[in-house]
Amino acid sequence: MLTDIQTTQNVLSLLAPFVPVEPDMPAPQKQDPFVTQQTLLQQTVKAAPYSESDYRWLAGVLELLIDIGNRDEALSFNTISRSDYRHLSPLLEELVDTVGENVHHPATSLMMLVGFLVERYEKENVPKLSDIPTESVGEAEEAAEASVEWDDEWDILEIRDLTPEEMKELEKEHPPAAILEWTETEVTIHAFFSIGNILSEGGWIREAVSAYDMVLRLKPDFAEAYYNRGTAKTFIAEYAAAIADFDEAICLKPELVEAYYNRGLTKSTLNQPKAAEHDLRTALKLAKQQGHDNIKVNIKQRLQEFNDTE
Repeated sequence: MLTDIQTTQNVLSLLAPFVPVEPDMPAPQKQDPFVTQQTLLQQTVKAAPYSESDYRWLAGVLELLIDIGNRDEALSFNTISRSDYRHLSPLLEELVDTVGENVHHPATSLMMLVGFLVERYEKENVPKLSDIPTESVGEAEEAAEASVEWDDEWDILEIRDLTPEEMKELEKEHPPAAILEWTETEVTIHAFFSIGNILSEGGWIREAVSAYDMVLRLKPDFAEAYYNRGTAKTFIAEYAAAIADFDEAICLKPELVEAYYNRGLTKSTLNQPKAAEHDLRTALKLAKQQGHDNIKVNIKQRLQEFNDTE
């Protein structure tokens, strides 16, 4: 379960957009999970970082979390059943074993979210020692020890345990504050965003779109989530919906170069050459302003293709 790669390079920052994709690629219902999308900066296909069973496992976790979230319109995640708890408790143990004290692991926010849900259920349903008969105290103490085990594991992720170097690195990847300082809602947003990024990278596109749907229900002004969802939709040939998502991303964040670029390519796929060229020229202008030299090369190549076809 997402154990193959656990380096700082795999941190999925709340504010870091997923890599742009080429919308004119073949778009099956579900891509081979061993192949990632072509990106703006990379024209070769490489192996996905995780195994097929990892992606299947993560898709199952996503389904469980969406089911819990959908029980009320506010997405409060307050209604947790005994059946949920039976799934969440061992899931938390798996995540703790996998993530450990690696605050850069892409599943850190997911572990935090599951931890919140487990803790919420236990507070509401596990009785305090003072509330139960003396003869049952032994059983209650065993249950308490089980919950304390999670608390002990969680202590390793507290801010005060980080070295100054680790704190600097953490804040660099998660501006303006470390992930461990986020509210529960922010953790939830990041958890679904990370799930969407991982699944999208592995080719589980419809599942990734479902994750981004949850992100945008929780944070409707999240430009990068619109961009990522639009990018994913190009892979399942939902081009009009993808353009709508790019429109939202650009409205919220007009300097988002990748959104103009992918919207331009998507319009080109829909045989809208003038609109596509306009977006690409806007992307080129922004890329120059922002010093994205590698991106400029790709955009210029696309614009040259337009000139060659005229």
